[in-house]
Amino acid sequence: MSEEVIHTPFNPLDGAAFTAGSGPRLLMRPSRDCARFSLRIAEAHLEKAVEAFGQDIPADIGKMSSAVQRTALCLGPDEWFLTAPVSEREGIAARFAEMSERATHSLVDVGHRTVGIDVSGPAAALVLNSGCPLDLDNFPIGGGTRTILDKAEIVLMRFEREHYRLEIVRSFAEFVWNFLSVAGREFDLDSGPLDQTGASR
Repeated sequence: MSEEVIHTPFNPLDGAAFTAGSGPRLLMRPSRDCARFSLRIAEAHLEKAVEAFGQDIPADIGKMSSAVQRTALCLGPDEWFLTAPVSEREGIAARFAEMSERATHSLVDVGHRTVGIDVSGPAAALVLNSGCPLDLDNFPIGGGTRTILDKAEIVLMRFEREHYRLEIVRSFAEFVWNFLSVAGREFDLDSGPLDQTGASR
């Protein structure tokens, strides 16, 4: 039996890394590759979506559930952003397809258009606020929203007190990465500028 081949789309941030300050105070890494879906479904059918996804899907806007490498973020009254391991992409899509007759919905695979950046450390909120208008120090842990970073639309999630994740349209990934790298340097988080691998120049 031949092995399943999983095709991973090109990530413009592959191999990139940025650290600044002792500790470090700021750490940026491309997020682990994962399956990404945009789900639209009426709240009345949300329990069926939970069965298909295999994890709780919160009904309240801005709330997020996260466990076993899966996340479900409510972005609007009938809109969710879902992530799961790449190996589960086909199974999740198949289960949602099976429930189509019982619950009208739209599940779109957005993995080829979106990439993620994990931003962590004591200075994470400060650096993100150089381009994001939200009060990130008081942004709820376990929450997320659609917002902007400078000129780029992003989905922002907060997993821990000092751990944020940005989901960005692939064509804006390098722009966002460079913007945050410059912001890290401007906040004097390190003794010298860093290149994309985190090495001093």
